[in-house]
Amino acid sequence: MANNVLIVDDHPVVQMGMRSFMERYKLFSECDIAGTGKEAVQLIKKHRSEPGYYAMAILDINLPDYEALALVKFIMDNAPETAIMMFSMEPPRLYVKRLINMGVKGFVNKTSGDDELLFAIKSIKAGRSYFSSEIMTDIVNGGDDDELSNVSKKLSDRESEILSLMIRGKSHGEICDLLNLHKSSVATYRTRIFTKLGVSSNFELYQWALTEGLIHP
Repeated sequence: MANNVLIVDDHPVVQMGMRSFMERYKLFSECDIAGTGKEAVQLIKKHRSEPGYYAMAILDINLPDYEALALVKFIMDNAPETAIMMFSMEPPRLYVKRLINMGVKGFVNKTSGDDELLFAIKSIKAGRSYFSSEIMTDIVNGGDDDELSNVSKKLSDRESEILSLMIRGKSHGEICDLLNLHKSSVATYRTRIFTKLGVSSNFELYQWALTEGLIHP
């Protein structure tokens, strides 16, 4: 089985840093870089006839053109041998447990040192999981009964995707384009999300997201 890695991140500095890191520690045979979710999809499709081509995929949690849940699902469906690790500046509190349940093997904060990143990658390559202290603290402190978890459980995967885009400031039209949905479908999902969260406007949604620590002013 091949020993290649796919890095998906839209920041050139991160791309260069991750490639250099992989080469320094000789972790993989090849390191492919995708700057967008669509580029990642194309690379996965390109090597779909080569099972196990990517031993690991390291994904930025916030890509400009693709939602995390959708990209993880695509990789799981089309490259099931590929272990997935999420890489982010802040723990994705909105659906971290859902991503773990989908099969994501690890979460590492971009501020982590080389030692932690190296340990995480080696652990995941060895078939284990690794979650940074921020993620573990959030899971342990939050538990299954905290308000955010209860809200998250009420939302479908598609609703979670749309909510994430909404609180990141994406317009109705942008959400339609990113998720390839009709305007009426997005409007229906928006109504469902508002109802489940108990808000009635974009302003109230923004205030809810601030209170939950999902965004920062």
